[in-house]
Amino acid sequence: MQPASLCASSRMLPGASSSRVGLPTCSAPRPGLASAALQTSKARLRDVTTNVAMSKSRRQSSFVSLPAEPTAAGTAGHADAAPGFQLPLGISKFWDSIPANKKIPLACASAFCLSNMDKVNMTVAIIPIAQELGWSSTVAGLVQSSFFWGFLLAQVPGGYFCSSIGGRRMLPPSVALWSTATVVVPFMVTSMPALCATRSVMGLGEAMAPSAIVDMIARTVPKEQRAGAVSTAFAGLHVGSILGLLASPAIINTFGWRTLFLTFGAVGILWYAAFESLMRNIAETEPEVAARLSGRATAAGSPLPSATASATLKAGQQQQHIVPYRAFLRSTPVRALMFTHFSHNWFNYTMLAWMPTYFTDTLSVDLTHAAQTALLPPLAGAISATTAGALADALISRGAPTAVVRKLAQCIAFLIPSSLLLLASHNPCTADNNTAAVATITAALGLSSFSLAGLYCTHQDLSPKYASAMLGVTNTAAALPGVIGVATVGFLLDHTERSWDLALFLPSAAIMTTGAVVFTLFSKHDQIDFDAMDNSPFPWEAKLEPLKQGVQKVVSAVQGASSAVSSLLHR
Repeated sequence: MQPASLCASSRMLPGASSSRVGLPTCSAPRPGLASAALQTSKARLRDVTTNVAMSKSRRQSSFVSLPAEPTAAGTAGHADAAPGFQLPLGISKFWDSIPANKKIPLACASAFCLSNMDKVNMTVAIIPIAQELGWSSTVAGLVQSSFFWGFLLAQVPGGYFCSSIGGRRMLPPSVALWSTATVVVPFMVTSMPALCATRSVMGLGEAMAPSAIVDMIARTVPKEQRAGAVSTAFAGLHVGSILGLLASPAIINTFGWRTLFLTFGAVGILWYAAFESLMRNIAETEPEVAARLSGRATAAGSPLPSATASATLKAGQQQQHIVPYRAFLRSTPVRALMFTHFSHNWFNYTMLAWMPTYFTDTLSVDLTHAAQTALLPPLAGAISATTAGALADALISRGAPTAVVRKLAQCIAFLIPSSLLLLASHNPCTADNNTAAVATITAALGLSSFSLAGLYCTHQDLSPKYASAMLGVTNTAAALPGVIGVATVGFLLDHTERSWDLALFLPSAAIMTTGAVVFTLFSKHDQIDFDAMDNSPFPWEAKLEPLKQGVQKVVSAVQGASSAVSSLLHR
């Protein structure tokens, strides 16, 4: 720039303060002074730029904007992204002091919170809906169990997707999917097939969440801290039950049951935006954690590359990583884990679905008081989950064998609740005392949360690399109680003169006791190299080849769509 033009342009610099800081105006300089004038002008321009930057910094000092996530090539390019949520300075300082491997379990807990909010809203709303539409207990059970149709079918694909492209990429669209389906529910109640299909789509979305969350924790949290991280994340289920049971009757009584689904669905869409903002913050402040989440670095505590996505070939092509599902199914510890997970979910799913109705029947209370009473067990579960995780991590850190800690936690989760259910169903004092009955059920469901330090940590113990895919396998078995158990309870209520003992308590006690025996005898808690195990096809697989090809096409389509969306967001 020539000195004359520099002087002219500096009469009022953009962004300068009201004191009109700038360079003196001038006409064409004398030739002998050109060089000196240029140097002086540059120095003054730097001073002005510094003043403007400091002024801008002071104006923004009370808020902190979360930065944008870097592109796959690194952290470059984040400055061009749209700003994220802004936090007040005090809250921001506290939040920034928390390491990413603590923030991620909290974020996962919030996703699980939404998950159970959208489950329990139907357990409360089913009462006025059934009254309005004249449904029997069998029909009500069918509607509630339809959620688990999609939940069951999506478990293995969900685990595969999370293992292939990472839980970080799968969790946000999963929450968006089930939240959208929640919004649609009120418009489908007049058609039973449409309502069941919508509930099934909700289940499909929620099926992705456990595998995605386990994948994120396995990638970012070391083994000695995983019980606490898993307990923190899964405690969100209890918090979601509490919030859902508190909010649902209030919304239904004030605005009607249709507004309940619209409100809860909208909260899920807001969660999506908040989660993406958090991921951008982690990518900026702790890029090594972001790299592990994206699969560009080794998972915490694992000597192998974290699940998967793909290896870049010299020609620029990608080679899909093969998840050893057949090796899982041939492994006795994994099969034991599948049955243990089934046992845990039979108790929890059937109780979660029918608890408000149980309290309405047995305590003769209205909808609001039944829901308020039903929130006591998840409240106890949240406390129990936190305690179980902290105790398990402390014992392992002090040298206790991992297997002993996991099996002890699981026996507490199964055997004590089974005893309490038998007490509730056969003790005359408990049967005739409503307070004792509520306390017994609350304690049983609360102590079942010790499973979070038992079976739910075993996937990461066996293989951090394949934890999410393995959870998809065990969760497939564990989704069956939602399909079979919830509907069976409604059927038995209609055919046993509404005997809650025969329909709800005794089956759960028998199944959990069996699960405790199986887990104690057959579970393992040392890492297994599933890549070295037999992963050859089973004889019956030839008949499923068309389905396999279809799944592979879907995986490729999802990966391509994810890459396209990521490119658009980071342009």
